[in-house]
Amino acid sequence: MKVEEKNKFISILVWSCITAFYCYQYIIRPLPNIIMPDIMSKYNIGASEFGSFAGLYYIGYIAVHIPIGVMLSRFGAKIILPICIACTSLGLLPLIYFDSWWAVIAGRMLSGMGSSAAIVGALQIFRVLYPNKFARMLGIMVSFGLLTAVYASTPLSGIIKSIGMEITISVLLYSGIFLAIATYLLMPKSMAETSRSDIWTDIKVIICNYKLLFASIFAGLMVGPLEGFADAWGSAFMIKVYGIEKIEADSITLSVFLGMCGGCIVLPYIADKTRAYFGVTIASGVIMILCFVYILSRNANANSLYYTCALIGICCAYQVVIISKIATFVSEERSGMAGAVVNMIIMTFGWVFHNSIGMTMDRLWDGAMVDGIKSYSADSFITSISIIPVAMVIAIIGMAILAIINIIHARLLRKAL
Repeated sequence: MKVEEKNKFISILVWSCITAFYCYQYIIRPLPNIIMPDIMSKYNIGASEFGSFAGLYYIGYIAVHIPIGVMLSRFGAKIILPICIACTSLGLLPLIYFDSWWAVIAGRMLSGMGSSAAIVGALQIFRVLYPNKFARMLGIMVSFGLLTAVYASTPLSGIIKSIGMEITISVLLYSGIFLAIATYLLMPKSMAETSRSDIWTDIKVIICNYKLLFASIFAGLMVGPLEGFADAWGSAFMIKVYGIEKIEADSITLSVFLGMCGGCIVLPYIADKTRAYFGVTIASGVIMILCFVYILSRNANANSLYYTCALIGICCAYQVVIISKIATFVSEERSGMAGAVVNMIIMTFGWVFHNSIGMTMDRLWDGAMVDGIKSYSADSFITSISIIPVAMVIAIIGMAILAIINIIHARLLRKAL
């Protein structure tokens, strides 16, 4: 086998391992919803304890984003990534072998902490392995992850009913351990390269990079269609504003995620081919704004809403495009840390959209109650959801300014050379 072909084969194997890890954590993440009756029965807990168990995953996931970015920079992906995969799977161990509820809680947080390395590690490793196809390979990985999130729960639930919770979780546990070992063995030695500067220098380089921070903030302002609409308020909006039944409303909202699966392949491909990462991101934002103007106009119907939401989902893949671009604002060994900061900022805006829409709806509430539950008017939904396109207008203006600055800087650099 020629050296070039061998390197290409190894790169594909590494990409497959990381993508498998990304999909694996999308199975672990919603697992509590599938095994809820078994968990509540085995440990004799109530809804409050179960809610804490499910939510601790996200606390662990968010809390270690930056530390994992730092460790990737300091110790290299060949060491850190397999350890994180192992931690994700070992978090399942208490569910099989322990009767202590606190052990189960600790395991859940451990799984969340380990899962954090999936996207952060991919940002660093794919940049090294695929310098000219960085966005494309990242997009395909995210697309596989979304498909796993959408379609894995139903068959997994059937498997648990057939062979039992403990056997199923044991299979997931040992699959993760196997994946961790395979990743370590397949990861090339180049993935062990680390930053030679001290930690504070690495952090300073990230924090003082104005392009990285502003691009991350603007990217966060564009996350509303996915995090604020599809993930939370979309179905309720369809039901109230358009009078659509819940099952159909859920299907329409799901089309956002399915559209994003396709967009994660198409948009990064266009961006890599044209090198117009800011352009693709801005175009996606403009299309999403137009889609929301149409949805908020009340002139849509069920069929057009489905296709409009699918188009919004395709454009939501801008995240892959802009994150892969932002990761190039720093050196290769700092890509993981940069990716951690970017993901943290974008996830923070997800929380902002959830809360700002909810608070606006409460402020506009007219006091109506149905079966003891607050009932919000169609106008309050429209006004609250309007926060999303307004935020995207701000983001597009900011992205356009950054794109212009980037073009000017590149031209000045060429002249200097």
